[in-house]
Amino acid sequence: MRELNWLFNLRPQVSNFLESMQSHNIQGYYRYSYSGDIYDDSLHWNVGSSVFALKIYYTLGIENPEAIQDASNYIKSFLHQNGLIYDDFIYNKGRLRNFLSAIKHNNLENIFNQQYKRAETRQCFSALMLHGQLPEQQVRVSIPNTEIEIEAYLAKFNWNQPWGAGSHFSHLMFFLNLALKVNQINQKTFEKLTNHAIKWVNSLQNSDDGGWYRGDVSERQIVNGAMKVITGLIAVDKTEFQYPDKLVDLCLNVSNDQTACDNFNVILVLNYASKLLGRSYRQNEIESFALDRLKIYKKQYYEDKGGFSFLPNSSNIYYYGVKITKGINEPDIHGTIMFLWGISIITQILGIEHEFNFKVHKT
Repeated sequence: MRELNWLFNLRPQVSNFLESMQSHNIQGYYRYSYSGDIYDDSLHWNVGSSVFALKIYYTLGIENPEAIQDASNYIKSFLHQNGLIYDDFIYNKGRLRNFLSAIKHNNLENIFNQQYKRAETRQCFSALMLHGQLPEQQVRVSIPNTEIEIEAYLAKFNWNQPWGAGSHFSHLMFFLNLALKVNQINQKTFEKLTNHAIKWVNSLQNSDDGGWYRGDVSERQIVNGAMKVITGLIAVDKTEFQYPDKLVDLCLNVSNDQTACDNFNVILVLNYASKLLGRSYRQNEIESFALDRLKIYKKQYYEDKGGFSFLPNSSNIYYYGVKITKGINEPDIHGTIMFLWGISIITQILGIEHEFNFKVHKT
């Protein structure tokens, strides 16, 4: 397929992009956008960009041990005594906004911006795990320890907003898997807790469209929420779920192309639903959808720079609600990993993954 030729140049071009995004002053630091970052490496901040860099190295199979070690060390420099890894700069910048939002939406769980800490920690650990770079000191994570605690944890989120609520199910599953890996819990406890969490969240699944939610929710939110639930299932290698055909129907009916995350979410859901159906349900339409999605991806690819923009004609502007770039018409490292992750999944959908050897990471 001639329309796929540009994909063969991604590995060297994105590798050059990563090299151009590295700081000359701070080892392991990467700019967020190509030239429009509001803050620079004189601050101890921007752990997210180093996370995205590690995930790009993994996805493309780029061997650069020194750069990977430097990025890993920079991420671990954000490790707090409570075992969480997050960016104090982003946390403090977003604290007032999140406090006011938590009050407005009666979201007391996030009144002290705890949800940011949990989400960033998950991203940091997931990137480090890809390269065998977990901190040398014993990793311990805060997780529910009983089935009752699992239910209480999942029930406190607003499932009328499935993208947000689903993300916390996904975090829970990731941290249970991490706890198993570092021997904080045993296999029996892991199975009991993960199975109970899956049973609870499956009680929300809608038989009409396959989504996990409550109330009247837009199709875009249903797809994005389904992506979060499925990434949770992926984190614990339990990727079977009901109504995959309904999810395929839903994905083929929505656009989901507002941001790099939207574009990725629909492809991930479509891929895992199609897998469960043995690639036998509406497969021609799925492949056509995937090829059309690549056309969208290509529009946001800057071949001369080797990266993707998170938004059409603009780098991403906000990170966890904090304005960090000027939104210039240029690529950013966040959009680049999201589109590459999507492309790696599309090659699976099309059955051509062996031609590119892109790796699909779990989270």
